[in-house]
Amino acid sequence: MGIVALAEIVVALFFSQKIFQQNGKPAHLSQIAQVFEKMFNCSFGSIYDQQEQIFIRKPFNRTKALDFLRNLIIRKDKEGRNKQDEK
Repeated sequence: MGIVALAEIVVALFFSQKIFQQNGKPAHLSQIAQVFEKMFNCSFGSIYDQQEQIFIRKPFNRTKALDFLRNLIIRKDKEGRNKQDEK
């Protein structure tokens, strides 16, 4: 699994708002990325740059679990684009 694929999972988990800090608030994107970096002994560089790579790549055939996560990312991306269009 490549770094962008791992970043896709991190970003999807962030968008789900189901990962929480110790204080009960949803975790920040950078916090989730730091855990993944330690867990998988990798470096995202800037997780925000990786997030941009996810948004600009074309969708491919993925497993059901990744499809679910991909749909979360696409939905959030569309919401962001709609907000930009409203400005």
